[in-house]
Amino acid sequence: MNRPVPRHNVNLTAEELELVLRGALGKGDHDGGRERFEADAARYFGVAHAIAVESGRTALHLALEGLDLPEGATVVLPSYCFFSLVKVVEGMGYVPRFAPVNPNTFALCPDRLADHIEGAHAVVVIQPFGQIADMERLNAITESLHIPLVEDASQSTGARWGRLPAGSIGDVGVFSLVSGKNLQTFGGGLVVTQSADIARGISVRLSGATGHTNAHAARSFRSGLQRWFLTTPIGYQALMHPISRLLSWVAPSVLEGMLYEERASYDPDRRLYRLSDAQGALGCLELAELDRRNAARRANALRMLDGLQGIHDLHLPQFDARCENSFNAVAVRSARADELTRGLQKSGFDVRTDYMEWLGPKADFDESVIYLPNHPGMSTDDIDRLVASVRSALK
Repeated sequence: MNRPVPRHNVNLTAEELELVLRGALGKGDHDGGRERFEADAARYFGVAHAIAVESGRTALHLALEGLDLPEGATVVLPSYCFFSLVKVVEGMGYVPRFAPVNPNTFALCPDRLADHIEGAHAVVVIQPFGQIADMERLNAITESLHIPLVEDASQSTGARWGRLPAGSIGDVGVFSLVSGKNLQTFGGGLVVTQSADIARGISVRLSGATGHTNAHAARSFRSGLQRWFLTTPIGYQALMHPISRLLSWVAPSVLEGMLYEERASYDPDRRLYRLSDAQGALGCLELAELDRRNAARRANALRMLDGLQGIHDLHLPQFDARCENSFNAVAVRSARADELTRGLQKSGFDVRTDYMEWLGPKADFDESVIYLPNHPGMSTDDIDRLVASVRSALK
C-alpha cells in the first residue's frame, strides 16, 4: 500500500529534535540563543540588522513602525493576500489599498501596480509559495516614487534573486517562523533590513521588550512536537490521515473548523515580546539546514511541474528560472478543484485549498488554488505518484 504523504514535513534533525524535547521539558541552557540567531540571520541574509520577535504579525508591525509612516498612511497590499497582513495594517490605523496580482505567479503585478500606487506611503509584496516576485520591476517602480517596499518572505525563506535572499531585496523584510514554513522556530517572527533608520525605529518600539520566557518556549515546543509527530510517517499514516479522511466524509464542517484561523483584530498597543532564547537556539540549527532542505524542495518541485505539463483544467505557476525559488508548496489553479482535492486525498495526499484569499475589489482569476505538498520528506516516488494521481483525478 502506498504511504500517505502529509502536506508539510516538520523538519527536525536529531540535534534539533533533542533541543526541542529538552526545551519541552523545561531543560537545556539556551542563554543568548536569540542574539546568536539574530547574528546568524544577519549573516545569512546579508543585512546589517536582524530582529527576532514573537510572531510574523509583530514582525510586520515593527517593519511598518520602522518606516515612520504618517498617521492614516495608505499601504498597498496584494489583492490575493493573507488576512493577517490586512489586520496588522488596519490595527495600526493605516488604510490598506489592494493592487492586482499576476494570475500566473500569484505575486504583485508590476504592469498594473502604477494604477494603484499614487498617494501611497508603502508597498507590501508577498513572495508567494517559495517563488520570487518580479522584484526588478517592483523595485524600479517604488524607488522612482521614493515609496518603501516591504517584503513578506514568510513562504520563501532561503529563496534568492541573484545573490540577494528573499527578504533582503526591498527596504525591509519580514518572516513568520511557524511550523510549515521553510524556516521554523515553532512560533516567532523575524525582521531584516540594511537601514539603520528603520532598525532605530524598531528599537524604539521594542524598548523595554523582553524575550518570551522558557516556560512560553516549553509550551511552543510541546505543541510543535505534536505537529512534528503528525507529519512523521507513523503519525500521519496512523492518526492524521485516517482522522482527516473520516471527517471529510462524515463531518466536513468540523474539518474546516480545524483549519480555520479566527480573523481577530490586531492591537498595536499591546506588549511586544522578542523571540525566546530556546527558540533562537533552534533557529540557529534551522538556518544551518535551510539551503540543503530548500535544494530538496526545488528538485521535487521541478520534477513535479515537469510531470504536470499539458494536463487539461490545470494551470501551473510561472516563475523566473534564474531565481533560486524555495517552493514551500506547489500552488496550482483549477476549475475542478473539488474533484482534484478528493482524488488526491483518496490517494493519500494531504492537499489544501486557499489559505490566502481575495481581499481586493475583484479577483484576478476565477479558478481555485490548491497547494500540492512539497517538502524534503518526499521521495521521487512520492512525486511521481502525486503526478499520476493528479492526472487520474483530472483525466
